[in-house]
Amino acid sequence: MKSAHVGLAAFETRAGEAARTLLQNQGYDGGWGLTLTSVSSIVNTSEVLPILRVAGIAGQPVRQGLDFLTGAIREHSRPRPNGGRGEHTRFIAFGLAGLLSHPRFFHHKGVAETMTWCVGWLEDHQVDHGWPEVLGLDDTSLHQTALVVHRLAELRDALNAFGPGLLLPGGVETSSLLERVEPLIEHGVHGLLYHRRPSGAWGWRTYIDTDPSPSKTALCLLALSTVRSGTGPSGEPAYLDEVREAGGVHGQVQQKRLADVVTEAGQWLLHNHHRWEEFVEDDKDVQGTAWEHMAYALCTQAVVRAGGSPRDPRLVRAWKLMNDLWDPEAGLWNEPGASGKRATIRAAYYTVSAYEEAMQRLIRMNLTDPASEDASEASAGMDIAHVALGPGRTVLLGARDSEGIVACELSERLFDVVKVVYDARETGLSTDRIAAKLYVSPSSVPKYVQRLNRAVSAAFGGGPARLIVAGTVDGASGYRLAGREAPPTT
Repeated sequence: MKSAHVGLAAFETRAGEAARTLLQNQGYDGGWGLTLTSVSSIVNTSEVLPILRVAGIAGQPVRQGLDFLTGAIREHSRPRPNGGRGEHTRFIAFGLAGLLSHPRFFHHKGVAETMTWCVGWLEDHQVDHGWPEVLGLDDTSLHQTALVVHRLAELRDALNAFGPGLLLPGGVETSSLLERVEPLIEHGVHGLLYHRRPSGAWGWRTYIDTDPSPSKTALCLLALSTVRSGTGPSGEPAYLDEVREAGGVHGQVQQKRLADVVTEAGQWLLHNHHRWEEFVEDDKDVQGTAWEHMAYALCTQAVVRAGGSPRDPRLVRAWKLMNDLWDPEAGLWNEPGASGKRATIRAAYYTVSAYEEAMQRLIRMNLTDPASEDASEASAGMDIAHVALGPGRTVLLGARDSEGIVACELSERLFDVVKVVYDARETGLSTDRIAAKLYVSPSSVPKYVQRLNRAVSAAFGGGPARLIVAGTVDGASGYRLAGREAPPTT
């Protein structure tokens, strides 16, 4: 039997363990590379810093990481003949991401000055509809333009949070920097919308007719969502989401708000989940390295950002893959590949980003509120059709539209809850009867049911699932086992 466990329940523990692994392998220069033994890079150091933030780690390791970035961004962005690693836009985009990952360190030496330098670089190297992969190319890169827009929107929000007229280290003033950032955001947004397909997706190349790219659709979704979600210094929207043109390269121009663009991109990803849920996606446009998007995690994050439920059954395979890629020996997440699994910084970064997005979404959905849990019963997407008690404290579950049997291991108390309702007649048991059999107060029963259903959802990879359903039994509130018909109402 194959058990589908989700990493959501273990996210905080694993994020903490991954952070400890990363701290133990921080380079002498303060940075990190793709693997735990690789040479430090801007991209991977900027991927580690958010993981440390999620794990609640700051202090000296973060300062050292920021010191690496403030030195490396300018140095690495020089042409190769001048001792750099090439004039790649990704150095600027990822560099900004790392510098912005810990807002409390905005005043750290060199951070504000380096951000300002990055803004100047982006001002000087715009092309039509965005930014290129590397200087010297006229073609707009969807990948880099989306990354730049995303990070500029985060910088805008940070500057608004500081308030107007604040003088930052190095003589950087928030209002003047904001006046330079906002036109760049607008330039990038225009470019992303220009290359949008009528289907709601983006292709893997600009200007030519290619297959849609799940990863680039996700990147564009995340960027545009960040643009429209920011707030100004007084709490007003930072971006006026008016109807504007979308499209132009492929198909007819449409009139869309960013909110609609984000929603439709999320719907496209969900509808086409089979294209990315267990895959990585090569990006041959990125020069100087073999670039792979962790599509299974990146697209999951984008779907949730667009308003999708982390419990949507169409995300089950992606959540299960992320959970299965956790490597307890390495203390990090592996990335899948034909050459075998290996623990990498980018796999950890995109996985943590997906989990963090899901946790924030669950909080917004108020799933800790029993009332909202009951309200969502009717819309649960996983139809449990088979229930059996397995060995130990294991419940064997089968969903109507899901392959195989899922084994859900429970605590002793939660297993007792299942057994009491399992042994009852098909109409279920009243809350008072369940409480009497468990030797608890009736008010405790809904809490146990809530915890049980969460464990079942986790076993199905995060898909919405209810093993025990609330209802009316003998004229009183009660619960029945899913898959058994509810008693007729009179």
